[in-house]
Amino acid sequence: MPLRHQNFDSNGPDVRIRGNAWQVNEKYQTLARDAMTSGDRVQAENYLQHAEHYLRIINQIQESENRQRGGAPAPGHAQQQTGPLTSMDDDEDEQGDEESGNAEERATVNA
Repeated sequence: MPLRHQNFDSNGPDVRIRGNAWQVNEKYQTLARDAMTSGDRVQAENYLQHAEHYLRIINQIQESENRQRGGAPAPGHAQQQTGPLTSMDDDEDEQGDEESGNAEERATVNA
């Protein structure tokens, strides 16, 4: 299965999100905006960290697709910045390690 169509099952701090990397990233960004609007900066930062994780997956997918096509990276591809970020939690670090080995073989990833 192509990585672009890979579905993720993300267990966030208080929400479960399913979809491809673009959908999950967008949902976490929306949740971060909502949390910031309600005045919860800590929760907003947590959501932004989850969004950043999926942005990295998006960048990896796009780089892989560009290599397969023999092209160079597109200018400005997925370079949206979600805000100041700090270190990621252990679950996300473990997922990153898993993806480097056999991402194409898995249909669902738990974040």
